Amino acid sequence: MATLAPLALPLAIASGVTSAAQQRTAGQIADLESKTRAKQIETQAAQREADRKERLARAVSSQVARGGTTGIAFEGSPLSVLAEDVRREKEATQRDDLMTQVNVMAERAKGKVAKSQARGAAIMGLLQTGATAASI
Repeated sequence: MATLAPLALPLAIASGVTSAAQQRTAGQIADLESKTRAKQIETQAAQREADRKERLARAVSSQVARGGTTGIAFEGSPLSVLAEDVRREKEATQRDDLMTQVNVMAERAKGKVAKSQARGAAIMGLLQTGATAASI
């Protein structure tokens, strides 16, 4: 066993440095994953918006077609119905935009926190390795 003692210090240092590097890499990966999830949230919001606009366009077309076949002019009540549909869709879009922004910010913050925690753990690991090396 006496022959292993000279290797203890380099092994301890190599182990600590490797562990720190892995922790930092894990933090960077977590940050990147969070950024990717944030982009997915934004993409899903854009798809929901496109779907809402398509549904609104179909509803308006249907109302116009129904009005045209019955000879109803679009003034007064039918026009009010259309205006209300448009208003509700704008309101839904605003709510969805706000929730999307909140979710995106939260997701990005999670990634930054994970990256920061990993960096802190890596530093602590290196300090522990230094303390171990000093005691050998």
